[in-house]
Amino acid sequence: MYFHVTNLEQDWDVPHGFAVKGADNAELLIMPGETQTLKWIPLKPGMYPMYCTDFCSALHQEMQGYVRVSPAGSTVP
Repeated sequence: MYFHVTNLEQDWDVPHGFAVKGADNAELLIMPGETQTLKWIPLKPGMYPMYCTDFCSALHQEMQGYVRVSPAGSTVP
């Protein structure tokens, strides 16, 4: 699974971070205007949090979500 993450920040000095909890690799640090890619191979089905790892603004805590990994052959939408 690949995550291509672009920092669309307008200010030149506001980096963003990106990580998936449970991934064996480190987080990304993405400077404004840059795109970086995180490759992650989940080892088992489940719900995995993803989030910004570098404090960026008052809305930093809102920069989060989940990735659902379903078993092979699953028909769950």
